[in-house]
Formats: sequence, C-alpha cells, structure tokens
Amino acid sequence: MTEHDGAEPTPELPEDLTARLNAVLARRSLTGGPQGEPDTARGWLDVSYEAAYAEDLARASRAAETGLTAPGGHDPVNRASLYRALASVAALTGDHAAATRHIADRAQVLAEAGYPHQARLEAELGTMLLREPESFEATVLEGVLEDERTRSAHSVDTVLPDVLVALAVRHVEDGRFDPAVDLLEECLEILDARVAAGVPVPAESLASTRMFLAHVHLMGHEPERSAEVADEVLAGQANRAVRAAMWMLKAVVAHELGDSAAAILDALRSVELHAAAGVRKGAASAAALLAGMADDAGDQQASILAWKVAVAQAEQGEVPEASDLTLALGHQLLEAEEHALAERVLAGLVRREEAARRLPGLARALVDLGHAARHQNRPAEALEHWGRASTLFEQAGATDEAARMYLASGALLNRQEKPEEAAERFSRAVELARQDEGSEDNDPAVLPQALHALGHVLCELGEERGVALLDEAIALAQDSSASWYEADFTDTRARGLWALRKGAAAVSSALTAADLFAASEDAMASSNAELFAAYVLLEQERAEEAASLFRMITEKEDTARYLRMAAWLGLAQSLDLSGDEEGATKARLEADAAASTEDPDDGTGTGTGTGQAGTADSGLDNDPETD
Repeated sequence: MTEHDGAEPTPELPEDLTARLNAVLARRSLTGGPQGEPDTARGWLDVSYEAAYAEDLARASRAAETGLTAPGGHDPVNRASLYRALASVAALTGDHAAATRHIADRAQVLAEAGYPHQARLEAELGTMLLREPESFEATVLEGVLEDERTRSAHSVDTVLPDVLVALAVRHVEDGRFDPAVDLLEECLEILDARVAAGVPVPAESLASTRMFLAHVHLMGHEPERSAEVADEVLAGQANRAVRAAMWMLKAVVAHELGDSAAAILDALRSVELHAAAGVRKGAASAAALLAGMADDAGDQQASILAWKVAVAQAEQGEVPEASDLTLALGHQLLEAEEHALAERVLAGLVRREEAARRLPGLARALVDLGHAARHQNRPAEALEHWGRASTLFEQAGATDEAARMYLASGALLNRQEKPEEAAERFSRAVELARQDEGSEDNDPAVLPQALHALGHVLCELGEERGVALLDEAIALAQDSSASWYEADFTDTRARGLWALRKGAAAVSSALTAADLFAASEDAMASSNAELFAAYVLLEQERAEEAASLFRMITEKEDTARYLRMAAWLGLAQSLDLSGDEEGATKARLEADAAASTEDPDDGTGTGTGTGQAGTADSGLDNDPETD
C-alpha cells in the first residue's frame, strides 16, 4: 500500500551534529571541554552525585569523602550534603552500619547549625528518608507528616521536605501519580520559600526534587507540564547528570508532541552531558533515541554515527543493553546498504553472543548476519545463518520468530528456483505457527503468511492441496479484517489456480481480488489483477471476454503506464484472435504511445502479476526482513 500524503515535514538536523557526535566518540565534549578534578567541596559533591547516577558507587563514596576535606568542606550546608551522599551510597550497597554512622555524622552537623529537631528525627528515621519506604515505613512517615506540617509553619527546623519526597516515591511506586505531584509541589513551595527568605537550601535538593516532579508529570501523561518543570531545573543550579536527564526528558516530550527538530537537538545535548558526566547508560539511551530520530529524518549516516556512540558508551559502561545496541547498529547499516560493514559489526556480535551463551541475542544477530550475506550474493551463507537462528529460536520457545526465519529461508530458496526445498521451509513455518496459535503473545500475522507462502509453492508444484491452504489464509485475513491481505491472498489463489490449469476458477478469483484491492484503495493492484484475468482468458482463447477486460483497463484514468501498455498489447492479441486486424493495429499503436508517455507513478506496482498469465508471483521474492 502506498503511503498517505500530508506526512510531517522532515526536520533539519543540526549542522554540527556529526562533529558533536564524533567529539563524544573521541571522549571529549564541545559543550565545555574535558573537566579535571574539582577544587571545592561543592564540586566534589557534584562528582559524587554524577558517579551515583552512573552506578559507580565506589567512586561516589570516594568523591564525597574527598569533599569533606576540600575547601568549603566545613561549611554546614556542604558538609551535611556530603554526609547525606555518603549515607545514601552506603544504604545502596547494603552497608547499614556505615549508613547509620554517616546519618549520625550529618545529624551532628545539623544540630550544631541550629537544627536539633531535624537532627533528632533524621537519626531516628534512619535510611527511611534515603530510599523508597516500605509499606510499614510509609505508615510511619504518614504519622510524622502531619506533625511536621504543623511545625514547619513557624520553623525551618523540620524534616518535612524529605518526608514529602519519600512519600511521593511510595505513591509513584504504587502508580498514584496525582498525590505524588501534590506532595512534590508542596515540598518545592517550602524550599522556594526558604530560598526567598535567605535560608540556605542545598542546590541538589531543589534540582533533584524538580527532576523527580518532571518525571512524575511525564508518567502521568502531562508532557507539557513535564517539560516546563525540566526547564526550571535547567534554569537553576544542577550537576551534569541531572541536566542531562532533563534534556533527555525534553527530547522525549518534543518527540511525542511532534517537534522533531527540538527533540533531536535536546537528545544531542543529553548525549553530550551524560557522556561528560560518565553516565554511560544515560548517554547510550539518549544516543539510541537520537539515532532513531535521525533515521526518521532521512539521514542514515547520522543515524549510524549515533548508534556507534550508543554502542561505544554502552561498552565503556559495561551496560547490559550493549548487545541490543550493536544489533541496532548492524540493522541500520543494512538499511543504509553498507552490507560489508554491517557484516563485520554483526559477525563480531555473533562471536560475543556465542561466548556469553546469550542464545536469543545470538539468534537475532544471526538473522541480520544472514541478510548481510544475502545482500552480498552469498545465499548459501544466508541460509546457514538463518537455519541456526531458526533452531535457536525454537530452543528458546520463540516459535513466532522461528517461523518467520523459515519463511525467509523459503523465500530465498524459492527465488533460487528450488521450490521443493522452499516448500519444506514453509511447511515448518506453518507447523510452528499452528503450535503458537493459542498462546497469548503470538503474532497472528505469521500463520496466514505461512499458509500463503506454502499454498502458492504447492500450486506451482502441481499440488492441489495448495488451494486449500490459500483458502485458509484468506479466511484468517477475513476474520482479522485485514482487507488488503485478503485481496493479496485471493490474487495469489488466482495464480495458483492457473498454475493448476483451472482457468475459469483462476479468472473468477482474480476478478474477486481486483474488487478487494479496489475496496482497499489500491487501484494499481486492482488493475494488475484484472490484467492477469484478461491474459488467462486470452490464453484460453476466450478472445471477446479478454478484449472487453483489456479495453476496460485501458479506459481507467488511474491505470499506470506499464499496465496500460500491457493491456493495449493484450487487446491487440485478442483482436488478432478474433480476426479484427484493423483494431489490432490500432491497439498496437496505442501500446507504442503508452510506452513513450511519461508516467510519474510508473514502477513495478504493488500487485503481484507481471502481465503474463503464465507467470505467477505471490510476492515470495520480496525481501523478508525480520526485526
């Protein structure tokens, strides 16, 4: 089917996109350059948070310890924040004794700074304020909440902001976004009021709370509000990891709202900042998003470069998704027709997946490696790779994917004029699709496709049972309201019947297919089916009927040039057969005229006929790309 008109305009990519992505690959950033070690406590605190976002908890702990002795490390606000960072890391690593010790150290700093109530409660509540509270802990915090709300009306010596955030985390985990938003907004009102009053507030508290609120808005399907909060974070003081996360959120929102140009630029900024902060997983995710958007914008080379960045960042960070990203890079190279380079990337992935015994990943890599070999005219290797992939998919219980690979192998064998071997692969695809038919996650399109392929080949081999398989495929398409596929399968049925030399039935089926194509608004395929029916009539020497049908095709305004030319030639043959030499001559002149006429829609057509009734093509020669 043809794409509809009125598609979104292709966004312009940033002129320096390639340079900036290459800079990330070279481990440097054009947004600020390489950064050395910080020389202040605040700087080390940022490093600690960035390392925590990068899941490098040992580095996060070392950075916070270093910050305690750095210039500014004895400032109460900085020192309390550094101890909180140390306590959080200890809690994440399960070192409860260290977490308790750091909480006590923080409490002492708070008490000496004039916050004895906050110090006492933080020590009593322990790690409840540092992680997602469990159900019982949430109940405890609910009890603390009301008392602290009353206290905060006349004192800043309170744990209310932290309690509000902790309970918001609990609500989000329970899928209750609206009450979480209310709690976070209450927290931010308190913190903003303190800033306005000149009370010291840790910058990371404001940034992290707003970042959390932005994500909750996004989860609650409020993208515009989410982006607004992200802008507030970016307008304030925040470390690179937080800023990178906000640019990523803005990219997702812009993409969702259809502003592709903004989404691409925001994703690029996120890649750069995540990479600069050493948050490899975040950089890889942002680069993957950017790669997909660059591909949508029609720039395959930029997409390939972004996938390379994603793979490099994932491998540097030993991110588990590195294999999936490498597969995506290989797939993008295939789409860009860089088949040799794709083969090198995919062959390396196959070796790594084999060594790690990740069988599903190995199977998917073999699928694309097979396509790389096929595109380089090495069908035997492609069949070998796809055979291994089919076996692995079956072992993993992925019967849908196994069936699709048998379909791909069968199509390639059919193209090599090996119909018996193709039929074997198609038969196995049907068996697997039938096995999977009742499962909840099966792909309902696989069985009708397999029946369609097998039915066509069997008809070509002279086996009438192929028609019954095609009838079953048609019935499945009808049940699923897949009208175009019903038309396509019916068209193949006509060609199968003609291969079995059942002319009348072939004509009837072809005309039915033409009507179905017309109902699906595929005029070219409809005319193609009619042309096939007319040639069957001609070969049966039913000249008058054939002539009527050929003439009808020529009179259609939307008939493509190559179809009109074939119809005029068919009409000439029909008139020759009926003895109308003058009419036949005129028809040939019209065919010549059609051949010399420019037709912007000319092409190979979406239908399945070639204009000759003796040739049947069910579309099995199409490239069976598999995701």
